[in-house]
Amino acid sequence: MQEQISPKKSRIDEAIRRRNIRRILLVIGLLLAVVAIILLIIWLVMRNAKNAPGISYQETGREHIGLNAPLPKPYNSNPPSSGAHYSSPANSGVYDYEVNDKIFIHNLEHGSIWIAYRPGVSAQAVEDLKSIVKEFGGSKLVMAPRSANDADIAIVAWTRVLKFDLDSNSSVLGALSDRHKNEIRRFYRAFKNHGPEFVPEDMGAVDPKSVE
Repeated sequence: MQEQISPKKSRIDEAIRRRNIRRILLVIGLLLAVVAIILLIIWLVMRNAKNAPGISYQETGREHIGLNAPLPKPYNSNPPSSGAHYSSPANSGVYDYEVNDKIFIHNLEHGSIWIAYRPGVSAQAVEDLKSIVKEFGGSKLVMAPRSANDADIAIVAWTRVLKFDLDSNSSVLGALSDRHKNEIRRFYRAFKNHGPEFVPEDMGAVDPKSVE
């Protein structure tokens, strides 16, 4: 004999069913909101990167090689912005001597920004660059002279390079113009921690002189 369901039990079952449906819809709504936020963040990052100073380059590899080893593939930018590199990055900081490119490329892979300048630039230009490094607390920044530069100043991130020569009409002879200072700041904010590996600052880093 079929059991009859009381009206009260039917109401309870219907209330439970509706509550479960509301919960499912709420979860779906939250998931869609999270996805929308993630997509918005990705879009904003891509838009900012697209509008940021500098030129993008194709990645040329990530192999670890010795400092004197031949390159498995030529670098495609000057300074190099990706490619084969030494097994350890350099400690963040300002260096007053040239450092092997292969060491600093590893810094780029970890999301650092590399400031390279021709040794012949003015002392004022070097001080201006140091001031910017100090302004950002030196966080994920390496700076050193580089005679192989094809421009006075080069700011490098993984697969991205900003280069310029000093303005002859700067208010102080040999100094960085306000425009160039602001471009460096924008570049740093846009590309810090944009390397393919996110590694805490100076983890596994070395003093370049200890390995060169």
